[in-house]
Amino acid sequence: MPRLARPTSVSGLVLAAALLCAGVTAGSAEADSSQAALVPQARWAPGLPAPHTVTASGFDTCAAPSVAAMQTWYRTSPYRAVGIYIGGRDRACGAGNLSSSWVSAVAGQGWTLIPIYDGSQAPKGMARMQASSAGPEGTAEADDAANQAAAYGLAKGSPVYFDLEAFKQTNQGCVNTVVTYLNAWTRELHARGYYAGVYGSAASGMTTLAGAVETRGSFTPPDAIWIARWDKQARTADGSVPPSMWDDRQRIKQYQGGHVEKHGGVAINIDSDYLDGPVARLR
Repeated sequence: MPRLARPTSVSGLVLAAALLCAGVTAGSAEADSSQAALVPQARWAPGLPAPHTVTASGFDTCAAPSVAAMQTWYRTSPYRAVGIYIGGRDRACGAGNLSSSWVSAVAGQGWTLIPIYDGSQAPKGMARMQASSAGPEGTAEADDAANQAAAYGLAKGSPVYFDLEAFKQTNQGCVNTVVTYLNAWTRELHARGYYAGVYGSAASGMTTLAGAVETRGSFTPPDAIWIARWDKQARTADGSVPPSMWDDRQRIKQYQGGHVEKHGGVAINIDSDYLDGPVARLR
């Protein structure tokens, strides 16, 4: 288990608050909505296939459920999209049921897939970014993410969302390291033909991204964001990010953390998400 702070009973994208840059909790603080001034926002990366965007309810879980469980949930649950962990050295669960044949079978059932990569984390994590090499690390892990996506049958033009766990956003050195890493992550995924996404806490990852867009002219923003705020509000608008940013169907929100739901007699520990953003294409 890569993160000691991640409980075994909690599903994927759980925020390991205590270990990362002295830590914050998921959605623990409302961002100042006064920052929502109009700010120029980079649009989709040029030269890539048109993104496949959906508006739907979804969930993510640490390990891919069986094909049979997914079929039951497609028939009986309100969800139509599922987050899948495709790799990363901070990945909490192994591949499990996930394979290229699983991807094909589940997509054939009607599911939309959201690729997630759980790579190096903000300083003080178990698999931490290094301030001196954050750029090369971001490039290398983006390459690995693109390779893993291709191996699972996810076509170019798919997004891969980097799972950035919560960190202390007031630690400027930590913020600089994260921004350097994510800038390289996005640029290399673009070079490999994939869109770049970032998942993060409203209180740290999202405010860091918004601040980088506002103040750092050389920063390449990701194409999509996945906001973690566990307020049980299924909507993508959030005070941590100005409404002028990522406003072209470029958002997902994780609105409820780990909990067990049962549909059709099948129980799965999930996080709940609302999508109005890009998802995977299949080869």
